[in-house]
Amino acid sequence: MARITNIHGHVFNGGCAPDYFFKMLLPGVLDPFADEIKYFLSYPWMRSVVKRMAKLNGNGKLLRYLQFIEVGTQNTQEEVFECMRGAYATMGPDVRFVGLTLNMDHMDVLTSRHARIDDQLREIELVRAHYPDHFFPFVGVDPRYKQGKALRDWVKEKIERRAFFGIKIYPSLGFFPFDPALDELYAWAEEQQVPIMTHCTRYGSYFTGAMENVVPYARPATLNPSSPTMAPIYDRVERYLNNPWVRKDGKNWGNLLLHPQNYEPVLEKYQHLKLCLAHFGGDDQMLGKLHAVQKAGLDTVNWYEEVKRLMDAWPELYTDISYTLYCPKVYPQLIEQIDGPVGGRILFGTDFYMTLREATEAKLVGNCREKLGPERFARIAAVNTNNYLSSQHFDPSKRFLNTL
Repeated sequence: MARITNIHGHVFNGGCAPDYFFKMLLPGVLDPFADEIKYFLSYPWMRSVVKRMAKLNGNGKLLRYLQFIEVGTQNTQEEVFECMRGAYATMGPDVRFVGLTLNMDHMDVLTSRHARIDDQLREIELVRAHYPDHFFPFVGVDPRYKQGKALRDWVKEKIERRAFFGIKIYPSLGFFPFDPALDELYAWAEEQQVPIMTHCTRYGSYFTGAMENVVPYARPATLNPSSPTMAPIYDRVERYLNNPWVRKDGKNWGNLLLHPQNYEPVLEKYQHLKLCLAHFGGDDQMLGKLHAVQKAGLDTVNWYEEVKRLMDAWPELYTDISYTLYCPKVYPQLIEQIDGPVGGRILFGTDFYMTLREATEAKLVGNCREKLGPERFARIAAVNTNNYLSSQHFDPSKRFLNTL
């Protein structure tokens, strides 16, 4: 039987993230105080005081946020990985973990003191060297860092050495997934069957600067200009550009970059691309809740339904249940989909450590196994994840060439 794999986890720490990153992950009412909160909680004795106060008042949500901040500000990415791995002790020593790195260097035009992507990846390789049988990271890619052949070769070198095993993109940080700068990377990934993971919910991280910095006009460049899907995409871009309200906040206009339909021009050109639209569109969309841009009529599509439509149309398209799995109300739909035609392309992942704001990793995994049952859990966590990871370069029995 294939080994259980958490296909979607993060180990980057505060040093890898821009100064303004954690602001996006705090509750909305605390946004104005994000810098002060991060500074205040950066000292262990301060966190201890707040923890004692929270326990006395029975404030479980505050305690969860403190745990989230503590993990995110660990000294090294290896310590974050060890926090994640420790939560699976009851499942035996053979659980594997995919670490999704993230290029956060272009999240704004502001300056930042964080470690850049190459520094993040160098540290990740050390974690891989220490846990070669358990840790399988993906390369975080942004087409504003490298483009075309240079981007392809940068990724190719890392994957051919078996230091990394897939590609991670996060369009709401400031680009469209059909950007021509990604064209050669997609072509190589399809040929080699290297998996790609992308964020696909209406919420998450986003470009914190002005919309015109990344979407200056209504017809962004595309790697597939003959695609019939570009027409509705251009219509949507124009609606966003012409709406003063949506332009004010990346939490809203970031939906323009994340929209599932943005992948159709890519899939029309690369029909065998092994792509995962993570989070199944989001628990909010699964439950029929409306995002602000839906309420405003800018984009009324339900992303859960859109992901299902795309999976029906593209038989090699995947999704995962990361973060979404925290919500008890979504499990009837998850069970229906796992038992249905696309069940072989639904993957287990948690989105550690982002989910610590909801529950501990051990509790999330335990609840998921209980609600899905052993057969379904084994299918999405072992069989499906192994199929997704399989490529010309995925051979866990071979040690990688560490150049550090």
